[in-house]
Amino acid sequence: MPYTKDCLEHFASQVGRVQDRLGRAILVENPSRYLAFTGDDMDEGEFIASLCRKAGCGLLLDINNIEVSANNLGLDPFAMLESFDPGLVGEIHLAGHAVEQHEDGPLFIDDHGSAVSSVTWCLFERFVARAGPRPVLVEWDTDIPEYDVLMGEAMLAQSIMNKVALSHAA
Repeated sequence: MPYTKDCLEHFASQVGRVQDRLGRAILVENPSRYLAFTGDDMDEGEFIASLCRKAGCGLLLDINNIEVSANNLGLDPFAMLESFDPGLVGEIHLAGHAVEQHEDGPLFIDDHGSAVSSVTWCLFERFVARAGPRPVLVEWDTDIPEYDVLMGEAMLAQSIMNKVALSHAA
């Protein structure tokens, strides 16, 4: 979807309808993007912050989606991460992605089919250092590995949050 004022108004209205129907606030997730619209009025962080404030919802921050989108759009994933308001984040998702090689360059695909990448782990650590710990879900929906591999990912997420908490306490 384009990040325009008209799209923001429409999307905020739809999120509002869902929340009214449910009788509670929801979290919206930042998407994986494979292309950008030339008529965007704002960047993703600004669009999502405006959406959350206008609709009264929170953000489910998918850090893998930041890596995927940034690479596909030629952006810096660390700068992109900084554009998200930590005060809106109610939950964090981590996942793996696939990379297809094409003549015009790589295409990152959010497939939840592999381990969390080292870049996504670095982004996660940076975000938690800035924002503090949040509930975390490691998504792995395809090519599901053995249980101990899944637990290793969950334990790594917890160890990063513990390390950040210790550094803040010191």
